[in-house]
Amino acid sequence: MTKVVVRAEVEDIERWKNGFVAHSELFKKQGVTIAYYGVGEGNKVAACFETTNLNAFMEILESSDTAEAMSQDGIIDGTVEIFVVDSILETQ
Repeated sequence: MTKVVVRAEVEDIERWKNGFVAHSELFKKQGVTIAYYGVGEGNKVAACFETTNLNAFMEILESSDTAEAMSQDGIIDGTVEIFVVDSILETQ
């Protein structure tokens, strides 16, 4: 299972949280099986997705549907960063 981390800055944390949890159908189309999300300092947010289909995930992430969802959620243009987690360090 591939993990993808998306980091961004938002206009309003609560608006973003409410929007994020409403996008489960969009996430399913991306092959997402679970999504973790949280907030950092100020208006910074991050989400970690586990996907079964990285190609579908990235294609939909770049779609107009996702752009509209991000806009509705108050994500600030130009602040989105995407990281495909492709390495692991085991500590046991």
